[in-house]
Amino acid sequence: MKTTYQNGAIVHEDTFIAQTLYDISNNLLTAQFDGRGNITKYSVVNKWEFIASFSSIMQIGNRIIDFTVPKTVQMIGRKQVVTLTAEGAEIKITSFADSGSNAVFQEYEVYAKEKDIDFTNVFNFELDGASYLKALFIDRFSLKNLGKAIFGSVGKLIKNTKKAHTQNGCFVSRCDPLGECYVDIAMTAPGAQLESNRLYVNQYKCGIVVPHGTTKTMRLVYSMGTRSDYSECDVFKCFQNFDTHKNECEEYIKAFPCPDVCDSEFLKAFFNSCYNCSLSMYKEKGNFKGFLAGLVYQSPARTYFRDGYWTALAVLPYQPELVKNQILTLSKGIDKDGKCPSAVKYNFKNWWGNHYDSPSFFVILLYDYVRVTGDKSILTSPWRGKTVLDAAITVIEKLSQHADGTGLLYKGGPYNRRDWCDNVFREGYVTYDEALYARALYGLAELTKDKNKAIAQGYKERADKVKDAINSILWAPELGYYVNYKTEKLTEDNLSIDTVLMVLFGLADEERAKSVLANMERMLESANNKEQKAGDFGVFSVYPFYRYPEAVVAKSSLPYYYHNGGDWPYWSALYAYAKRKYGMEYRYPLTRWFEYNIAKKNYTPIEFFSPFHKDGSLLQGWSSTGAFVLSWEKEDFFTKSNI
Repeated sequence: MKTTYQNGAIVHEDTFIAQTLYDISNNLLTAQFDGRGNITKYSVVNKWEFIASFSSIMQIGNRIIDFTVPKTVQMIGRKQVVTLTAEGAEIKITSFADSGSNAVFQEYEVYAKEKDIDFTNVFNFELDGASYLKALFIDRFSLKNLGKAIFGSVGKLIKNTKKAHTQNGCFVSRCDPLGECYVDIAMTAPGAQLESNRLYVNQYKCGIVVPHGTTKTMRLVYSMGTRSDYSECDVFKCFQNFDTHKNECEEYIKAFPCPDVCDSEFLKAFFNSCYNCSLSMYKEKGNFKGFLAGLVYQSPARTYFRDGYWTALAVLPYQPELVKNQILTLSKGIDKDGKCPSAVKYNFKNWWGNHYDSPSFFVILLYDYVRVTGDKSILTSPWRGKTVLDAAITVIEKLSQHADGTGLLYKGGPYNRRDWCDNVFREGYVTYDEALYARALYGLAELTKDKNKAIAQGYKERADKVKDAINSILWAPELGYYVNYKTEKLTEDNLSIDTVLMVLFGLADEERAKSVLANMERMLESANNKEQKAGDFGVFSVYPFYRYPEAVVAKSSLPYYYHNGGDWPYWSALYAYAKRKYGMEYRYPLTRWFEYNIAKKNYTPIEFFSPFHKDGSLLQGWSSTGAFVLSWEKEDFFTKSNI
């Protein structure tokens, strides 16, 4: 087993039987390829997970190929390529998606190396009925959808919903199982439906004859969704235009930028993996246009204020129009009184309302977009009869109602977990929330300069007051860093990686910034921390672990896990960027999480992880932040320029 990096791709060598799971996503679907020609996951935005299991067996003549033969798997963008040699044949399996079709494409290229070959593939799958029911009653419940499920299912039990035909060298199978679900497959003819149950065909056979010394190609297109809505896809048309879809997949990869600092195959693959992750989370459904948080946040589809901010930074220099769309989508989810939820759903309804970090993230993203692009037109875009700039002012004024005489926000307790660290009850003055608030006030000062200089000066003075208060109240001189949070009765003085915002935003002077970073290097980088027992895996999110048991809940109740010490790649990348700013070694926090997870066969950016506990989800949007760091290698993004 070996992993290398070639032409910006991750390349893994193993035996064919070993799973090599790779997640991909486009505007409509997410899918997972397993390095054996199988599609192990398939889900559609605002719907459900379709596949419960999938397996295939390739046969040459009357011999099933040896599953212990070596294989090479290449992974980049929305594509996985598997190559192997077996039974005198060289086989190349390419699985991919384009940018916007609700379809997964597969191409088998078979070279007959020694003799004529009769190549066949038999594959079967099971649909995930439990996922459909869960989505129906939890995420998608309405009388209309319930009616579709009940009456549609009765009708499908009565009439034949399994149809197949051959047309222009293509075998097409169309099935309509229970509820709203369809499963359509097109493949190179001849093809055959084999075993089926009462609801759908679940086993197929396809094949090609390859003369000695030649290469022949077999193609398949899969689509799963709902008839007569945005998710429906004609697999026959996709098959007829297979090369167009394949070229679109390749052009997507070719369009990846390559910052100058990416001077090795490893860094190219690292950047591509992060950049692809950010773009993969961008979705458009009607007027909803924004970045989802990750694979498990698409039903219902929703974009988070905080996740969306960090995810957007990776593409801001290259596709700023996507960031503009993100801002406009978020604005539609802001209440007229300025309350911001954790996220905004596809229908612009709130998801877990009234968070302490969301208002600041909205203003900061707007500020960053304007100062990087120079596009001030977004400020006058409509919002509830006013403008987006008015929305920014409204959310900060609403948030400011939580500020006390110090100028700092006071998170009421005792069970308040409404910010990114939502498995910890952090109350009182929280350094993370205060840093964001100070940055947002400063951003508003810059955004309002053209509108009213007196108003702008007021925001600047408020920002300075918050900055001074953080440095007065939350700095611990005996520790050399900012405490995590503080109330009148208690102080959690562990070192939290999210306090690095004080360094990134220029809220700490140089002496304090260097002290914070030196302590993070000593305490949070696992390679340097001599007390911890987890080994060299990356960067702790906090250390020491939370001292008050009643402050942590769910996954964070366990040391080394989630918010209580797990590695969050986006925070690791931001910490790396702060170290770079001060000329410190930063590649370890930037890339160690990536190397560690590649060794664990996690091939896309992971949400969080720990050596002792279950991994978070893969292809997680804000874990793309490493691409942001490399894109701004030569210039400090956070002090780039003012408006």
